[in-house]
Amino acid sequence: MTDPTRYIESLFLDAACLDHATTHRIRERLPGLSVEIIHDLDGFLENFRTSPDPIGKGKRGLLLTKQKGEFVKPCPCTPHYLGCNYFIINLDLNCPLDCTYCILQLYLDHPLLTVHVNTEDLWPQLDAFLRRQRGRPLRIGTGELGDSLALDPLTHRSCDLIAYFRRHPNVQFELKTKTTNIQNLMDTEPEENIVIAWSLNSEGSARSEEKDAPAIGSRLEAARKVVSRGYRVGFHFDPLIRSQGWRREYARVIDNLLACIPASRIAWISLGALRFPAPLKTIIQARHPESRILYQEFIRGRDGKLRYFKPHRLEMFRFTADRIREKGGKDIPLYLCMESREIWRKAIKKEPEGRQEIESFLALPSGCGSMAAACAAGLDDAD
Repeated sequence: MTDPTRYIESLFLDAACLDHATTHRIRERLPGLSVEIIHDLDGFLENFRTSPDPIGKGKRGLLLTKQKGEFVKPCPCTPHYLGCNYFIINLDLNCPLDCTYCILQLYLDHPLLTVHVNTEDLWPQLDAFLRRQRGRPLRIGTGELGDSLALDPLTHRSCDLIAYFRRHPNVQFELKTKTTNIQNLMDTEPEENIVIAWSLNSEGSARSEEKDAPAIGSRLEAARKVVSRGYRVGFHFDPLIRSQGWRREYARVIDNLLACIPASRIAWISLGALRFPAPLKTIIQARHPESRILYQEFIRGRDGKLRYFKPHRLEMFRFTADRIREKGGKDIPLYLCMESREIWRKAIKKEPEGRQEIESFLALPSGCGSMAAACAAGLDDAD
């Protein structure tokens, strides 16, 4: 999936943003699409939620509206497990991809693809946020509540955000995606503090559980291209899924990744095992009855989420971490997503005391400002 005009079937315009410049630009890029002007947004969304499969329908409808609250927030992470002090920018919400395990099916209060057009309110918020965080390592990105690049051909968000963070070289900014929508990136001058990251999985799990997402090989080829352009890249094996032959399949993906991406250009790789709030199970069963991800043994973690048993998680983390280090060297920064200090120690032989220590080993390398040009040329859990 690369062209949003192929899957967006309806355009909904909040009457409050009809005359906004971003609204006009997006309408121009979606010629001939049916348009509905919404005067009562709350009532419209309440009615939309009652439609058959509102989640699936929402992935084909685009809402243009304004963000009324804060754009910049700390990543919510999960209670009782280590977080990495990541911050998120919530510009666009929801995702046209239909991954079976996606928490957005449960998490967001409405299912429509949503673009907040009032980016003029984002920049002063970011200025104030960075002033408050001055003097500490900082990672911030989009891609938590919606894929960073899925709508980029329409919004050109990547261009605006890269231009902003170009002026803040001490901050690492991440765009996270499963798509291959990289044309705007290829047309934009890279910077060392800009990281383009891909969510990866085994090829079998990607085919069966990540509907409408490009194949793993296509994602790696997109990563190779942006590296050749001069960007650093990141990768997120999250969620790792225990399917038949998972060792063989993840080994193949890791080997292919490190065969085409120089380890020196990898900003980080994260590992996270499948986990989800219990209510999501009902949604997965109803919307994706063919999925096999629920046919495993789970326990309820300290955060209330369903997780693989600790020995199973450890086995997956150790295998993938060892393979990455064997094929790419020990200098690639690895971190775990939403795990305890004990799991960190046993799985990847690190035991951070807390979020700030995690920040330190994911910090921007010193003296790397000229590399892009050269390239272009805590708690123990009981479960």
